[in-house]
Amino acid sequence: MYRRLLTMASLVTAVSLLPGAAPAAGTGGGLHEVREATARYKNVWGALADGYELASPCVPGMGFHFLGSVAADQSELVATEPNVLVYAPLPDGGLRLVAVEYASFEPASLFGRTFDPPSGEAPFHTLHAWVWQDDPDGMFAAQNPGVSCDV
Repeated sequence: MYRRLLTMASLVTAVSLLPGAAPAAGTGGGLHEVREATARYKNVWGALADGYELASPCVPGMGFHFLGSVAADQSELVATEPNVLVYAPLPDGGLRLVAVEYASFEPASLFGRTFDPPSGEAPFHTLHAWVWQDDPDGMFAAQNPGVSCDV
């Protein structure tokens, strides 16, 4: 019995150490909660109704970015309220939600991951989370080879 409890305790500890497996303190949730909170945006009209606006043409390896806001710093980031929603184009002209993105003007981190530094024209630090489409490069990869603008 003791051995079984010890094994279960070890398993729970190991799982809790996996990236994205448990909510980071003060972020408002883990990846499961992010999926639940963003399910209403699977249809782009839900995003538009909540104030997200198209902010980019289709970016290869990413898709279309719909911006809600940019956090001033770490204190304004909430995991279940992503700053950006990312949609991939569909052959019929529609859009499919593939990722959420977090953006901050100051260096920040969520889910135990440090945001990527500013690049290109965007003056903010970012973190993608491919919660709606698998990414062979990882949940938090900046780009997803499975997303194409050529449909």
